Amino acid sequence: MNQIIYIWIFALALCSCSGPTDKAADNSSVASASDNKLSLRKLEKLFVVGDFDGDGNQDTLSQHNFSGLTNSEMEFSPDPSLYEMDTVIKWFYEQKADVYLTLNINNQDTLHVGTAQGLYCLINIGDNNSDNQDEIALVVHYLDNSRVNSCQIYALCNGKWVLLKQFGVHEDAFDFTSAKAPIFSEIVNYLEKHNGKWVYQDYSEDGYDEQKDVGNMLPLKLESCD
Repeated sequence: MNQIIYIWIFALALCSCSGPTDKAADNSSVASASDNKLSLRKLEKLFVVGDFDGDGNQDTLSQHNFSGLTNSEMEFSPDPSLYEMDTVIKWFYEQKADVYLTLNINNQDTLHVGTAQGLYCLINIGDNNSDNQDEIALVVHYLDNSRVNSCQIYALCNGKWVLLKQFGVHEDAFDFTSAKAPIFSEIVNYLEKHNGKWVYQDYSEDGYDEQKDVGNMLPLKLESCD
């Protein structure tokens, strides 16, 4: 009788050791957004130089990727070439990611562009409205699977960043074949400099005043801050 009891206890011990190990092996190859083993790469952060406040001095406007989860600057993120886009998107949302731009001047307004991976481009387009201040054009790398996006043009108006113009672009303008992403000084087919003047094309017809303008590059005209 005692021998039968010992055999039964030994069998239970074997089952308790082998069960969880088999289950873990089945899920070991599944990478989730909260998995600490996700392969990370350094975030590319853009900056641009210009006279954005109109004081005659050169300023530097810099991109920041902030994590509301850790309350700190984000320096690395999952490599999108290694994981499904949904995994990358979930990771950024779990980090409570916030992309914003700051000037290297004290007490200046911060330009928040929202939850995103970063920026496709950040371009100083000069003074296009004759107010003695440079404007910027940017395209946000949003956390979505859409290739339709928009170019946003901002100016520092009376100490506050103001959206002066927005028009549609397609993200194929930012495709590249090099190992490292290039720095875009224009958006091909959507925001280009011709003969010293900026021209644009709106990917969305909603941005045009007349139907005849659809598909054409038009002179970039911006309202003054004043």
